[in-house]
Amino acid sequence: MSEIPPIYWMIIISFVTFMICLVLYYFAMLIKESKDAVADSRKLIQNTEEILKQTTLIVNDVQESISTLKGTVFQINEAILLPIRKIGNTISIVGDFFTGLKKS
Repeated sequence: MSEIPPIYWMIIISFVTFMICLVLYYFAMLIKESKDAVADSRKLIQNTEEILKQTTLIVNDVQESISTLKGTVFQINEAILLPIRKIGNTISIVGDFFTGLKKS
């Protein structure tokens, strides 16, 4: 009874070896999964970059359209609204003049 039989030592060492191998296996699987995740994320990043480029082009087109529209509105303002305001101011001055004559 003072000595442990060799079969028990072999079982204990086999169990410890099995546990170490299991940990190494799970570590290898973790590395493999992370490699696949990185590959997938690279594809997503490339797709996102393409979408951002397209969005930038769309925004640039919209900005050009808006600047063209602004220019058109300013030209309309100068060509139509300013003369109408001048005519309105003239009519207002004439009306005020006749109102002043009526009161006198």
